[in-house]
Amino acid sequence: MAEIRARGIVDGDAAGPVLVTPALSFLGDVDIRSGCIVGDLPGVKGQTLKGQMLVMPFTRGSAGAWRFLYQLSKVGTHPLAIITDDVPDPSVVQGAILAGVPVACAPEIRTAQFAVTGEQLRLSVKDGIATITVGS
Repeated sequence: MAEIRARGIVDGDAAGPVLVTPALSFLGDVDIRSGCIVGDLPGVKGQTLKGQMLVMPFTRGSAGAWRFLYQLSKVGTHPLAIITDDVPDPSVVQGAILAGVPVACAPEIRTAQFAVTGEQLRLSVKDGIATITVGS
């Protein structure tokens, strides 16, 4: 098991399988009822966010992204956590706060070096500090 430090954005703890995606927009790329990726994103179209540790280089936000992430949580199709290389869009952060989804960014090593779809990952975020445990 390896531990990686990152910047904590939204406090919380989560653990589960990783889903690595290119940047996605919660507005347009995700079906709220199923949590499936419906946008034309290579390699992940048809995959579900539900129960996944969502890892991506950056978020593509919009003014309404918060509402879609929050709605995903209300129907139980939301990701367990979000980890990005870059600081996430403020609207995504707002949605994560409302949905209770922990968020971390800027890990000490890029996500492409440790995140593999299907492998287990744990995220713990408290007071601006995040610990990512790979293989937990």
